[in-house]
Amino acid sequence: MRLKITKLILVGAFLNMCQYPVWAQIPIEISVGHSSYYYQNSFAARFNKEKPLGFFHTSSILIPYAKNRGNEIMSQSYLSYTLNEVWSTGVGSIFTPLNRVRPSFFLQYFRKGKTTSVMVYPRIDLWENPNFELMGFVEYKGAAHQKLKLYVRLQYMTTWNSKEHVRSYQYLRIGFRLEEMQLGAAANFDQYGNTGIDYNSIGFFIRKEF
Repeated sequence: MRLKITKLILVGAFLNMCQYPVWAQIPIEISVGHSSYYYQNSFAARFNKEKPLGFFHTSSILIPYAKNRGNEIMSQSYLSYTLNEVWSTGVGSIFTPLNRVRPSFFLQYFRKGKTTSVMVYPRIDLWENPNFELMGFVEYKGAAHQKLKLYVRLQYMTTWNSKEHVRSYQYLRIGFRLEEMQLGAAANFDQYGNTGIDYNSIGFFIRKEF
């Protein structure tokens, strides 16, 4: 029943968004490393710039070269509500191949400065035996007057259930910004399970904001 209600909310959100979209920037990133590929994107929209209701979505795909690891897919979609200039919240769903679709709730802190942005994003399943997740990033884009602008981002995530650690990562990007595109070196550090099995991937990334 909860799953059906969540799906109805998201369908209504999409229909309203198509009529009155107020978009934020849409970042899309691809990284290629020595042991895996990684893709992620996110986008947000307000149905009306004068109203707090909106839509938020984020997805990622991790494709390891080692077949025994398997691909990882994550997709989250929410009906969001803006609380103030830095805080927002929402209810919706998260999809992963392991848990399939689960209802989900998030609370987000996001502060965007001229050169530095910070996001903190806790999330919890609205389900039996829920996972609790904390994700976020710190991003530096360089000053506007610089000809060659430095780009640095540290992105992190950790997921736990009521008994143990499930999944964590720390992703580091260091490169340069050319208008709305960023590119440079990428380092992905992934941990799994209660023993913290590690997989690393070093390579390069390209990122574009639409």
